[in-house]
Amino acid sequence: MTTMESSMESSRNEGSIPQYRLPMILFMFAWPAAWFAFLIYVVGPLFLAPDGTLPTWGENLIWLLGNSAEMLIALVILRREGYRLTPRALRERINWRWPDKLWKWGAAVGVFVAAVAVTMLLAPTQQAIATLLPPPDWMPGHPLKEITSLQDAYPGVNFAGNVPFFLYRVVILGFVMNMVGEELYYRGALLPKMRGVFGRWDWVANSFLFALKHVYFWWRLAFIWPGGFTYAFIFGPMGSLPLAILAHWIGNLEPLTAIQILSAVLGGS
Repeated sequence: MTTMESSMESSRNEGSIPQYRLPMILFMFAWPAAWFAFLIYVVGPLFLAPDGTLPTWGENLIWLLGNSAEMLIALVILRREGYRLTPRALRERINWRWPDKLWKWGAAVGVFVAAVAVTMLLAPTQQAIATLLPPPDWMPGHPLKEITSLQDAYPGVNFAGNVPFFLYRVVILGFVMNMVGEELYYRGALLPKMRGVFGRWDWVANSFLFALKHVYFWWRLAFIWPGGFTYAFIFGPMGSLPLAILAHWIGNLEPLTAIQILSAVLGGS
């Protein structure tokens, strides 16, 4: 990079971020909701097996198409603002850094622990809401159906020696597309563009809209919000996208999922 290019990059990083008006903010949360709803409730039933279940490959394809669209649009937003799509160029724009003070680490961990406690308290709301407004019977992870084994969670998967499935489900879907993709879009790209409307509370508005975006899983809305609040807090006031990604990964119990799948792949109990 030349001195002039470096100066221009620094100027963009230090300058004000183009702001969205309220209708645009709402649209940027609404289109992913509509896209996921289309994939789940229109495309999903096309994949149903004869026994009425959605095969794991169908669920994973929906997941891939949904999160990859969010990641793509995040990159388009950042590129249209004039940034090169590298961590160095985007560092200031998307808070690509760890918290720089010990108290920020403490605050982030404290909010995360509190959010986990609140999430556990809200867990029963999923069954209560699903009883009033039941999701389709074929829905993976149906809140009114008990999952007793890994095979129940991933129908049709032969785990023994299936390293490609582990890498695809745990690394590509579970981390890159879901964690990095969502955090890059909702926090990295969108949250800084909401300050013009919501001011210092942009991160709180982001957390509510993030939860509402999951309307296609209506029985989980209350259950999802504490996590969204945490990730927005870590990215916004605490200024760290990598830590928000890590918190999201842990909050979604992905480390436990990774251990379970790896154990099955390697032939463990």
